[in-house]
Amino acid sequence: VQAARHTLSWNWIRGHAGHPENERCDSLAVTQRDKFAGKS
Repeated sequence: VQAARHTLSWNWIRGHAGHPENERCDSLAVTQRDKFAGKS
C-alpha cells in the first residue's frame, strides 16, 4: 500500500470562526457547488 511508506498524522483545526478570507472562500465554494448541482 502506498500510504504504508509514509507517516501520517491528523490534527483537528477549528473551522472558519468568522475569519473574513475563509468565509469568502466558503461562500465561493458553496456558490460553485450549487451551480454544478443545478441549484443556481
